Amino acid sequence: MKEFFRNMKVNYLVSSLLYIAFGMVILLWPAATGSVLCFAFGGILLLYGAISILSFFVHSSRLGSYRLELVLGVVAAAVGVLFLLNPEFVLSIFPVILGLYIIIDALLNLKRAIELRRMEYPRWWIALLLTLIAMGLGVLILMRPLFLSDFLFMVIGGVLIYNGLADLWAILMLGRVGKEFRKNHPIEVDPIDIE
Repeated sequence: MKEFFRNMKVNYLVSSLLYIAFGMVILLWPAATGSVLCFAFGGILLLYGAISILSFFVHSSRLGSYRLELVLGVVAAAVGVLFLLNPEFVLSIFPVILGLYIIIDALLNLKRAIELRRMEYPRWWIALLLTLIAMGLGVLILMRPLFLSDFLFMVIGGVLIYNGLADLWAILMLGRVGKEFRKNHPIEVDPIDIE
C-alpha cells in the first residue's frame, strides 16, 4: 500500500502543479494569442499523458489500480497532439475540451475522497466537496463554450488554479491519513494487490 500511495502522490502532484502553472499563465495573460495557449496546453497535456502512460507500464502488475490513469493518460496525450497539430480548430472547441477534461479529473478526485473515507478520515467530506465544486466549474465552462473573451480565459485560469490546489490538498491529506491508517491497521497483504 505504501508504494501505491507514493506513486499516486507523484502522478497527482505533477498534474496539480501543471494545472496551477497553466492556470496562472491564462489568468495573468488572458489576451495572449490562442495559438500560444493551444501550444502550451497541448504540451502540458502531452507531458501529463506520457507520464500517466509510463506510470501504467512501470506498474503493470497492478492493472486494476492504474486502468483509469492509463485511460486518462491516453486521452490527455491524444488531445495534446491535437492541440499541437491543429490549434485553429482546437481554439474553436477549447472550452468544451477543457470542461470535459476538468469533469474527468474531478471523477478521479472522487476516487481520492472515497479512499479518504475508507481510511476513516473524519474530514473526508472536504475532499468530496472540493471535487463537487471542481465538477461544477467544469460543467460551467462546458455550458459557456461560445462566450469566447478575455473574461472566459480568466475564468478558465481560475478554475485550473482551483483544481490544482484542490488536488494538492487531497494529496497532502492522503499522505497524512495513509501513514496514520497504516500505523493503526497493519496488514500483511496489500488489499490493492488482491483486485
